[in-house]
Amino acid sequence: METKKFYWLKLQADFFKRHDIRIIEAMPNGKDYVLFYLKLLCESITHEGKLRFSDIIPYNEDMLATITNTNVDVVKTAIQIFTQLNLMEIMDDGTYYFNEVNKLIGSAIDNPNANRVRKFREEQKTQALQNVMGCVTKCNGEIEKEIDIELDNKEKYNNKEKVDTLSLKNEENNYSSDLDCLSGIPTLQEVKDFITLKEFDIDPEYFYNYYSAIGWKRNGFPIENWQALVIQWGRKSNMQNGLKDIAKKEQEVIKPKKLEPEFEMRKYTQQEMDDIYFGSNNALNITDDDI
Repeated sequence: METKKFYWLKLQADFFKRHDIRIIEAMPNGKDYVLFYLKLLCESITHEGKLRFSDIIPYNEDMLATITNTNVDVVKTAIQIFTQLNLMEIMDDGTYYFNEVNKLIGSAIDNPNANRVRKFREEQKTQALQNVMGCVTKCNGEIEKEIDIELDNKEKYNNKEKVDTLSLKNEENNYSSDLDCLSGIPTLQEVKDFITLKEFDIDPEYFYNYYSAIGWKRNGFPIENWQALVIQWGRKSNMQNGLKDIAKKEQEVIKPKKLEPEFEMRKYTQQEMDDIYFGSNNALNITDDDI
């Protein structure tokens, strides 16, 4: 079965507004140059922008004038212009190459089997669209009934919502009253009682005001067990107090005790002092045996 392939040029809507095309059109015989350029593009689309008579023989200017039905002088001048504007390139083997053809060409294969499949798919789409339209027409009445039912249900729901509003508010009040308990926030009196129970050396008001100021949070998270924080503060306080006691003891200086004489001090009269000074032995009660 014969399969045919078709090509076409996909010119942009602003093709004739391009600067290079406008420059060419403004020249003498400019419109002939543009028409000749389009004819060359059409001749080259089957070979991806390459224009050549055969693998052995390239096209010359006379041959291009013949196949495009263009004056040979127009062909010669146009080729020079196209080359200067980079619309066309003459390769070393004489092949004319149009670099923008690959951006402009499109193709399609004419295959009978493919055409039948394409036609079958189009018929399926048409049938599906008709079924949808028929369903829309048929279901309009049912849709209206469903709308009425939905409105009735909505009205019943609104009435029920009004009835449940009071109970919902009561639940919200109960929730807000229990919120402090759930979030682990104590009262000042609870803090005082717990510190007294543990016998910690902590100021309860300082502890309570400190965490109240930061929203009863620690490291960005709500405090769940404030008693554990009290114990931590208490241990830290006890440790600091112990260190203070040790330092105080180390700084104490042991003072020397004043020695008291263990014997009774003797009192001397003036006569006895004179005797001692002038060398009398009787003053000291010294006998000859002691000497």
